[in-house]
Amino acid sequence: MSADGFLATSETELISTVLAALRGDAGLIGLLGDPPRVFDGETTAAILPYVEMERVETRETSASSAKSLEHQIQFAVASKHGGLEEAKAIMGALRQAFEAMRLATITQRVVLIMPTYSDIMRSKKTHAYRGVFRVRIHTEEI
Repeated sequence: MSADGFLATSETELISTVLAALRGDAGLIGLLGDPPRVFDGETTAAILPYVEMERVETRETSASSAKSLEHQIQFAVASKHGGLEEAKAIMGALRQAFEAMRLATITQRVVLIMPTYSDIMRSKKTHAYRGVFRVRIHTEEI
């Protein structure tokens, strides 16, 4: 498979696998309903609270003959009625889900999953809370 083909296939496969893992996480199900409201942009009228994948950046990091990629994924957490405590609980569950996550894909081996950033802020207009959560995932071609 070409480097470009590996990049495109790997990114799509990894995103699907990550979303499936998050949607199956008991902690997130407890906070976001069953099935949990974890979206990748497929909804425009989500019921609060929810988690949405906002951004995916993938770059090749190969240093030898093994093809490797770094995926940086950003999620948004939206909370209103449960206030700051609900937003913090969801962010904590999201972090725990990634720290416990064991991903299995067909074309790549997951080498590292590392949460890198989280923040919660109050929205000025709606009295809702917005959280930002970023995770870095390193993979190698199998």
